[in-house]
Amino acid sequence: MSGSPRPLAGLRAAPDGEPAAQARTPPEKPRAPAHLDSVDVVRVLTVGLVIAVHVLAQQPGGVTLSNGAPLIVLHVSREVFFLLTAFVLVYSYRDRAPSRWWAFWRKRYVLICAPYLLWTAVYFLAGGGPLRPAGRALAGFARDVLNGGARYHLYFLLVTMQVYLVFPLLRRLLTATRGRHGWLLAGAAVYQVGCYTAVQRGSVPGLADPSAYLPSYLGFVVAGGVAAWHAETLLRWTRERVRWVFAGCALVVAAAVAVFFVQASALGQAPVVASAVFQPVVVVESVAVAWAFLACGVVWQRRRTPGRRLVRSASDASFGVYLAHPLLLQGLLAVCAASGLTAVAQRQPGPLVTAVAMTVVPLIYLACWSAVAVALRTPLSLALTGRTRRGTRE
Repeated sequence: MSGSPRPLAGLRAAPDGEPAAQARTPPEKPRAPAHLDSVDVVRVLTVGLVIAVHVLAQQPGGVTLSNGAPLIVLHVSREVFFLLTAFVLVYSYRDRAPSRWWAFWRKRYVLICAPYLLWTAVYFLAGGGPLRPAGRALAGFARDVLNGGARYHLYFLLVTMQVYLVFPLLRRLLTATRGRHGWLLAGAAVYQVGCYTAVQRGSVPGLADPSAYLPSYLGFVVAGGVAAWHAETLLRWTRERVRWVFAGCALVVAAAVAVFFVQASALGQAPVVASAVFQPVVVVESVAVAWAFLACGVVWQRRRTPGRRLVRSASDASFGVYLAHPLLLQGLLAVCAASGLTAVAQRQPGPLVTAVAMTVVPLIYLACWSAVAVALRTPLSLALTGRTRRGTRE
């Protein structure tokens, strides 16, 4: 090359007669962590579980042995989502805490409060309750805003808001216990199993439904944070032992289904109770399924991420699909009732109805995904999907 050589990075030119001196350059800011394609896979698969659990829970005939067994597996979608939420937050800010927590909260709450308010209004109106007198209707809407009661899935947004609120404390906890995260995980596991046992036995006074409160899932949030803190080690371990992860998940799922049948058949619990989300066995099952989903992502990466744009698109649309799918399901159930299909299904064997209901899941997923893809290109993108309009910066 022609011309004089460039000085070494970090050195400055020295005055005449003096040796070169080390430049006092400001330290580089930690870079944003790399995007994890495997986490996109976890998000897409988990939304599929959410839709499936809501379809099966509302199939004609109610919860029986035929759909209760898959429900005890599908119910882990809730816990996997909270593991994932904590993982993504901690991974994003593990090496660089926000310079101002107020800015962090402002950004996060805008992205979740706008869709929460809009969809609460949508489901309040879709519920078909009386709108007169106006004062009573407004009071009912306000109550739904406070407790997430407009539809059965909106509790998740309330809990996520609580996670955002305490995230600085979670990050401080993970920093303070560095080197002792194994003990932290053990404590989180004991807490979560104890919490679910107390809820299942009805020994939490004054709390009929703990779904909308962060303490109900605190162990999962801590576990997700620890996993993100050691993300590279976790991914490497999973990559090297994919078969172990899948085998372990299969054993845990089989054990959970066995527990369901023992409780529903031998112990006489109603199937709807035996398959409930707060069963203690769901704690172990949730971790196993989440890990298996991550292993699916790792395998997909190993195969050079075929269809990466499609998976990324589905991941970007996942929150909007989550928000919208109960509305589509409500319409589908109304059509089935009006056309007589519901009455026909009630006369069929339970396993057959469950099998047919499962075929509806991908159809609902694809329909909502298509609608969200359109919404992302409109000025209402933020309120409808929790994401800024395509072509703008978040």
